[in-house]
Amino acid sequence: MSDGRMNIPDFQNLAAGEFVVYGDLNCPFCFALHERLFAWGLLDRIEWRLIVHAPDLEGSSFSMEDQSLLANEVFAIHHRAPDVPVNLPKIRPGSEAATRLMEALDDLPVAQQVNVRLGLYRALWVEGQDIGDEDTLTDLVSALGVEDSSTPAETPAEKFSAWQKEWESRDDFDRRIPIMKRASNDNLLLGLPTEEALVDFLKGERTFFVNDAVCIFQPRPITLVFGSLENLWPLVEAIRDSCEVLHFSDVDRCRDMLSEHESVDFLLIEHEFASDDDFDLLSRMAITRGVTRIVASAGGFDAAEMRALQSGAAEYLPVDRSASVLSARFDKLVIERRKSVSMEQHAKFDALTEVPNRREFQARAEQEWRRLIDEGGGHCALLLIDIDFFKAYNDTYGHLAGDTCLKQVASVLRSSAREYEDFIARYGGEEFVLLLPGVTQDAAKKIGERLRQAVLAEQIEHKGSLIHSDHVTVSIGGVSAFANAGETPGDLIRLADDCLYRAKAAGRNTVITQ
Repeated sequence: MSDGRMNIPDFQNLAAGEFVVYGDLNCPFCFALHERLFAWGLLDRIEWRLIVHAPDLEGSSFSMEDQSLLANEVFAIHHRAPDVPVNLPKIRPGSEAATRLMEALDDLPVAQQVNVRLGLYRALWVEGQDIGDEDTLTDLVSALGVEDSSTPAETPAEKFSAWQKEWESRDDFDRRIPIMKRASNDNLLLGLPTEEALVDFLKGERTFFVNDAVCIFQPRPITLVFGSLENLWPLVEAIRDSCEVLHFSDVDRCRDMLSEHESVDFLLIEHEFASDDDFDLLSRMAITRGVTRIVASAGGFDAAEMRALQSGAAEYLPVDRSASVLSARFDKLVIERRKSVSMEQHAKFDALTEVPNRREFQARAEQEWRRLIDEGGGHCALLLIDIDFFKAYNDTYGHLAGDTCLKQVASVLRSSAREYEDFIARYGGEEFVLLLPGVTQDAAKKIGERLRQAVLAEQIEHKGSLIHSDHVTVSIGGVSAFANAGETPGDLIRLADDCLYRAKAAGRNTVITQ
């Protein structure tokens, strides 16, 4: 090619359906991959499975952090895929409405589906339109000359739901997008690849590829900068590719951000800008919230470094150092924090099922109970969930299969309870526990019944079960109580355990609450 890019092989013999992509319409990395495959003439032979990776996303809740994250993602496209034209939209709209539209058009010929999907992607990432708006979608479909159908057929809806479920439940997907899978051997490509890596994967010369150019639920590290942006600009410019930078010159706004957002990773304070009172206030808040502190100075004075050392800050960064040194020192902090957070996460999560462990549940239950009491009281429900005849499952299929069963059940429980303000954990062995602050007994029973049905619907084979279904089932015991200082979460556990015992005695595969 004359523009210096690599020569793309002829993929005309690529078998239809051999490759599958999981992507979301509101992900710029998915858009870039879609554009590349379109330019190579492959979209009619690669199955593009639309999923919704951020179902709670709404334009009204699009925060400053969201805007910063979106800007960095679009910047990454400019840097890593300069061949793909992309513009920064005002917001990242929810994609559920547009995905439902594609469900409704599922009976169209493949070429027309590709054309509509291409139009949706470009409407957002080139023209900046809100594809979460129904009127915008109607106008777009009309402009493409496609007759809209507001009622999707049952089969397409089930198909799209199955795609979503697979994307959410597969551990090796790690909830990333885009993901390309080779159907014949399940080889994976995660993230937006380079042109070379994409060619190698399509040719079968690369079996696995991971790139950090992905949309995931967890954003990059967030750094709050308190000081003069003019003074700190060389430092901000050096670190902004490694994190999301949020600048504050008002101590109250910076304090509120620290107080209200648990996702802050770093607090960078300018020595010359911060008074002693402001410095002490922000430092105390950062310490109590586990935020890594950095002191920066435009002048490189000894007093600034002493202030950093005496306050216990993790790093002192003089702004007059070279950009490469500043970037390297900050990247070192990011790596150290990720290791620390990872160790903390491992201490809180069950390694097998990847849900919180019993110790973390106990800490969260105490925290929620105290919160309810401090707020004047309120209901708190708890469900104990036990896999029926699990010992028989291990005896029948072996302990490795038993581990797989535990992971499957944990995934089902987590997915089914996601819409609630819940906290699910592995309580021990084959038992799980679901904490439901603000939930009454009647609501808890309905939630428990939904979980029971979800596990049964998964149809995990269990020939050793004494229940007629020959599939894995669960028994659930639940309780809801009004939080007060005279009781503890331990009392809830004991009552829920009594209900669980009664559910087992009643024949299992049932829910009993009080």
